[in-house]
Amino acid sequence: MVRLIVSILLLILALSATVDVAEHPTNASDTVRLSGEILGWDAVNITWSGVENAKEYEIYRSTSPEGLLSPENLIVTVNWSNYPKYHSGWTYIPNDTVEYGGKLWMATNITSREPGGEGWEALGDVTPVTFYADGSLKGNTTYYYAVLPILRNGRKESPSSTLIVHTPPQPYRVIVYYISWGVYARKFYVKDIPWERVTHVNYAFLKPLENGTVTWADPVADPSNLAAFKEFKARYPAVKVLVSVGGWTLSKYFSDIAADPDMRREFARSVTAIVRKYSLDGVDIDWEYPEEGGMESNHVRKADGKNFVLLLKTLREILDEAGRKDHKHYLLTAAVSPDPGIAGRVDWSKAMKYLDFINVMTYDFAGPWSEVTGHNAPLYHNPNSPLPGSVNQSISWYLEHINDPTKITLGVPFYARSFANVPPENHGLFQPYNGTPDGTWGPAGETHGAMDYWDVAQRIEKGIYKEYWDEYSKVPWAYSEARRVFITFDSPRSISLKTKYMLNHTLGGVMVWEITSDRKPGTNEHPLLKAILWSLGEKEPVWIPDKYVLGSNTPEKIEIAEPTTTTPPKPPESGICGPGIIVLLGVSALAFRKR
Repeated sequence: MVRLIVSILLLILALSATVDVAEHPTNASDTVRLSGEILGWDAVNITWSGVENAKEYEIYRSTSPEGLLSPENLIVTVNWSNYPKYHSGWTYIPNDTVEYGGKLWMATNITSREPGGEGWEALGDVTPVTFYADGSLKGNTTYYYAVLPILRNGRKESPSSTLIVHTPPQPYRVIVYYISWGVYARKFYVKDIPWERVTHVNYAFLKPLENGTVTWADPVADPSNLAAFKEFKARYPAVKVLVSVGGWTLSKYFSDIAADPDMRREFARSVTAIVRKYSLDGVDIDWEYPEEGGMESNHVRKADGKNFVLLLKTLREILDEAGRKDHKHYLLTAAVSPDPGIAGRVDWSKAMKYLDFINVMTYDFAGPWSEVTGHNAPLYHNPNSPLPGSVNQSISWYLEHINDPTKITLGVPFYARSFANVPPENHGLFQPYNGTPDGTWGPAGETHGAMDYWDVAQRIEKGIYKEYWDEYSKVPWAYSEARRVFITFDSPRSISLKTKYMLNHTLGGVMVWEITSDRKPGTNEHPLLKAILWSLGEKEPVWIPDKYVLGSNTPEKIEIAEPTTTTPPKPPESGICGPGIIVLLGVSALAFRKR
């Protein structure tokens, strides 16, 4: 596994010092040639020809060609190593490669020892990098890049040609949750995620502890999965990978953490450290739920809604601090309740100051807690249903409380719920029941009747169940009179309608819980995800939009302009030397691999 680590140097100049441009005249034959490849709507890969005796390269970026090589346009200084520096106290797994003592070392075992001892293999000397991936751009924007080599003697070499990049518009989000336990019975690994068909992956879940720190929920699967995510992030830098913290079973201590300023900071620091260690893109908060509504063992306070905003504020500050060092924007999102009663505990006008967007969990409107059978995720409320709630009612509430609809992501379920001992009236819909049948991945006592979509579709195809359609709610259900089992689920038809609903309301995209439920083991088929992409008019890769652009439901064919180059710019009038320099606010890492 090859990792490109970029050391980020933020330089604040107290005094300017003059560089004699005449000493380094531009020589066209020796000019560094700069080229680029668009990786996505907010990412580009910069490549250039190396210079002999260069110790590092300064990369400049601006939205104007004028004064491109000015100090304020210096975004990063790429130094010696393509790999991260060794960190004392970190645990490394086999094939992890680090820089230490001017050499590259690869871990051969799980080790916390410093390179040079047991568990490490020397690979050779480090070499200067000649490419850099920039994933901090805005969509539909023209950028100008130039690279300035710095020689070992400290002299600045002639600059590169100017690279002109126009990024495509921002696509609608296609967010999928990936569950840590997918590696067990499902045998669905990080490599099995359909990377080119999604824009974001949320890893579920990390665990908040009583002292405020964030740690593994599964000490075996989590570090292995995140190491795999780091590798695939290098392959697919345009796909954003976030760690999701909490969830239904791990929200016990959120109230305590959010209520205490010190624990809020500890929470933010520890989860940010995980994000940075694995070269990920942000944090998703899944607190279920502030004040009440989650598991009975959860700690709750009346001030949870207010403290939730304070937790977001602290997280935003810590993530931004890391982002300034890493020269990237770290995402902060939240998975939120579809219940207006729960959602109303939060002041969303304040919360959205810190959140990039929210994922509304518009499902679980019916389940083993319900009085009768019903739809898991009805798009609209059926007037004959004794159960409250619908996707439309939830989204309508959020649209009244959040000014920017593009910051609202519509949640859709790729799983089904089932009910046992259901009488045949109305083909089992809105009928009494007694218990739940076995689910796809375990007995009723463990799964409470939860089923994967592929499992439901297979049972319908074999004639074990008959499929019906609710014209009010725009969702299907299945019923077996012989087995007296009712199944509520979403099909490609209903998923397509929900995606079009999202477009019609100019929301920000679609969120999926969760991706492993859509794929029959042993195949690469994802029929529900395919329905989302078809409704969006998207081809792979979805991070470059083909038809719809975020914030507009007007079809638009996006032409991706190839990066072009112009003649080299002049070196800056002022440079780095003398006592007037304050160097470095921080050094950190961004991992990329060119495939």
